[in-house]
This record gives sequence, structure tokens and C-alpha cells, in this order.
Amino acid sequence: MKRTVVITGGTKGLGRELSLAFGRAGWFVLAFYAADEAAAEQLRANFLDAKISGAVVRHDVTLENPAVWSRPEIHEAEHLALIHNACAAFAPAPLHQFGWTEFEANLSVAVKGGWCCAQALIRPLLKCRRGTIVNVLTSAVEGLPPKGFAAYATAKHALRGFTLALASEYAPRGLRVFSVSPGFMHTALTERWDPRLREAVLSAGARVTDPVRGAARVLELVENEATAGRGEEFPI
Repeated sequence: MKRTVVITGGTKGLGRELSLAFGRAGWFVLAFYAADEAAAEQLRANFLDAKISGAVVRHDVTLENPAVWSRPEIHEAEHLALIHNACAAFAPAPLHQFGWTEFEANLSVAVKGGWCCAQALIRPLLKCRRGTIVNVLTSAVEGLPPKGFAAYATAKHALRGFTLALASEYAPRGLRVFSVSPGFMHTALTERWDPRLREAVLSAGARVTDPVRGAARVLELVENEATAGRGEEFPI
């Protein structure tokens, strides 16, 4: 079976581990990234070393670019999956310190990015034997979010709503749609935060997710035929 996965935010953190996990499992991987060329080159080298079939593609998910979606690996896939993992870079801060520009950036990448990718792939997803959409949320949507996460949590809640809307409309037509919610992860993004903030989040009892194990769990859910894909949310 020809299997292709499109992973947004696919070169760093959880996205990088998703790209490697799916590639090692025999999927053709299209890993999207926005700007970090060093991370992209590192992932290309990892693909080469591990003999992973795929491509690392610079693409802003908030922009419509038909050429990105014309690849034969997408249109000839028998199992096609989209994992929308991209999120805007942010540093937690009190809500009153955020301008609308910073707040909107989170919404744009999470929601508009998810919409653009789904719009571009919905037809090939429905036409292939097995189509799957996975949207990556966060444990911050479980109850009250940590202080300082207003923009991030709002965007992820909106993405959760979009996930449910997709499932309502397309799950009856055979497309599996679900979300996954990782906890706090030690990544390049969180390492840039003030150490006191990281300690405050962890001391508050935040669920912690190892990116490698999280990626393995997502791979398991996508490959498992028993995953219904009717809008479920899976903590990872």
C-alpha cells in the first residue's frame, strides 16, 4: 500500500519526531516548515541516514499554494494522512500584555493553517482507500489553561472545534478525523521560555509528554484500523 503523510511543523519538536517515526515505518513523508533552514537541513540529513523516503518542504500553511499539493505521492496514495502540528512561536505572557497581532498569529497558524491544508487535501483524502486527518492540540485545553497561555489555548480550542466540524461532515464519508493532545514537552520552543515559567508550569502538575513517545502513539493511532476517527481526542 502506498502511504503518504503530510506533517505541518514537521522539522522540530513533536513534528520532527513524527516525521522520523512515520518515515521509519515506511511512509512517504512530506514535512512542512515555515522558516528554520537549519532544522530543515538537519531533518533532510536524518532522512538520508535512515533511508526515509520523503521531502522537507518550505511552506507557510497560512497561504494557499496549489503547487505544494500537486505531488504524485499525494494523489497516488492509498493511505493518505494529514497531521496538522504547526503552531506559531510564542512566549507565555499575561493577556493584557498581548497585542492583537500576536494573538491573531496563533489563530492564523492553528485554524487558518488547518483550514488551508484540509481544503487542499479533502478530495484526495476522500478518494484514497484510507484518509486520515489528525490535528495536534494541547493538554492546555483540558480545564483551565496555565496563566499566560490565553492566545495559545484559544487557538487550540478553535482547532478542536474545526476538528469536530470536519468529523461531522466527512467521517460519514469514510474520512477519519481526530485530535491528539500532548502535554508539556521539552523542545526548542519551550527551552526559550524563562526557566521560572517552565518550572511554574511543571510544578503545577502539568502532564509531560516525551516527543518520541508521543510520535509513536500518533503513528499507532493512524495505522490502527480500529481507530474510528469520528472526532475523538486522544491524550498523548
